[in-house]
Amino acid sequence: MADFFINIDTISKMMGDKSDEFIECMRIVQDIAERPEYYVGGQAIKYANQLASFRTIMIVKSQMYKRKSSIMGEEDKFTNDIWKTMYEALAENINVLKLSAKSGNQ
Repeated sequence: MADFFINIDTISKMMGDKSDEFIECMRIVQDIAERPEYYVGGQAIKYANQLASFRTIMIVKSQMYKRKSSIMGEEDKFTNDIWKTMYEALAENINVLKLSAKSGNQ
């Protein structure tokens, strides 16, 4: 199976002016991957809350796009797919941060 490289700049360009939440989420997720020891206790709670907020925004936007799906252009379809994917993917990050918060407070 081939490795895939996520190019945030390319995805951001494809999403146009609707990429702000995606970029911020990816920045946080990348930092968690690079420095997991930093995200414990209060820091983990802070970022779990932030990612949960972004997750809510993404699914609400995705539902709004679903309403106009019959007139969606390719950029809108791509943006909606990214929001739905991030919505699903962030759940695991949020759960791990909650566990890290618990272990960091003991």
